[in-house]
Amino acid sequence: MKSTSLFESFNNAPLNAFHRRVTILSGMGVFLEGYDFTNIASALIFLVPYFSLKPGQIALLATSTYVGTIAGAVFIGYLADRLGRKFMYMTDITLYAAFALMSALAVNYEMLVAARVGLGFAIGADQALSFTIIAEFAPRKLRGKLNASTWIMWTVASASTYLLSYALNPLLGPETWRVLFGLAVIPSVIVYFGRREIPESPMWLVRQGRLDEARAAMDAVVPGSGASLTGANNTSKVAVTSLAALFRSKAQSADTLYIFFMWFCITFNTYGVGYFTPYILRTLGFTETLSLLGGVVVSLFAIAGSVIMFLSVEKTGRKPLAVIGFTLLALIDFGLAMISNSHGFAVLLLLFSAFQLVAWIGPAGLVGVVAPEVFPTDIRSFGTGIAAGLGRAGAIVGIVMFPIMMRAGGLKWAMLMFCADAAIAAIAMVIFGRETKGAMLE
Repeated sequence: MKSTSLFESFNNAPLNAFHRRVTILSGMGVFLEGYDFTNIASALIFLVPYFSLKPGQIALLATSTYVGTIAGAVFIGYLADRLGRKFMYMTDITLYAAFALMSALAVNYEMLVAARVGLGFAIGADQALSFTIIAEFAPRKLRGKLNASTWIMWTVASASTYLLSYALNPLLGPETWRVLFGLAVIPSVIVYFGRREIPESPMWLVRQGRLDEARAAMDAVVPGSGASLTGANNTSKVAVTSLAALFRSKAQSADTLYIFFMWFCITFNTYGVGYFTPYILRTLGFTETLSLLGGVVVSLFAIAGSVIMFLSVEKTGRKPLAVIGFTLLALIDFGLAMISNSHGFAVLLLLFSAFQLVAWIGPAGLVGVVAPEVFPTDIRSFGTGIAAGLGRAGAIVGIVMFPIMMRAGGLKWAMLMFCADAAIAAIAMVIFGRETKGAMLE
């Protein structure tokens, strides 16, 4: 049956220079997220003695960015559906550069925490927008692949923080953290100027009845595609963006629960386990050098997983990768629980590496692909923002719960908790999930 979408020629266009550019400029937001979510782990080595931090202060600093991310994802996601993608797209990268500089220049602990919360706000805003913008501009058959490519940038950024810390430490000593934080300003300024050339989303403009602007935006991306809007009705009523809209029908409710479960459960697992991998190895009696080496090796497997997901998402599909990914994570978590008293470094490293590989082949990389595909244009940024906010909430819970479970019952009980999380998520993917590969956004 022939599609009647106003965006048929726009969505079916071959990949061009604009598609690559918008993917890179949006993907850089994901890169900066990976960089700043990870660099705090290395920076704490220097910050703890620098500001004489107590355990409670360390915990607040470690989670401050995540708290800001929740607020930014929800608030800016909402505004982007009401006021447009472009303005917020520029605002969030501006805020990011300002707070990155503020964190590098912090003169006391309070200023640093405030800067990290602000940085998180900007990161959350960009999460709500970047995946949405790629999805709304990308060719339909390459949409998942282009959004998936941004997670490769995330894992590369994450690994780079460990390497930068290692390289800068002999040169800068206790001031290493300032340069580590400040380096993020450079790419954010470059991205700001690059994003100025990106037009407003044609899909959003059509929803607002601004057809002339939508035509111009479409022609700027795919010459001649704006003609499909000729004669289109420009009097359609704009839907109200609200939390209730995420559950306005049975089908939409299932889609919403699909991404909500996926994003919360995967970040609970990956941040709980991944964030503490060197710490786990250290508490099991391995040397500091071996524990740090373990963290580097595991991060490389995360990169490999994100590359495999990028190559397979348009072939295998979203739902199978999500179901298989969570199922395998449950098995790996269970395996780690069963050998929790092992002192075989190679065995533990193999399982932790397999954990990261499977997580990134599956749901860790899928969240940004699926989110903009299960929400219609009028609630796409808001829905993606809420899902991203829940993901950060999952990360906070995982980071907080892990040491509590370690003290209460050791590594075994902590890993069984994560096993249960992955098993529940796998079931939720089967119940609520639907395949969105190649689906029309409008």
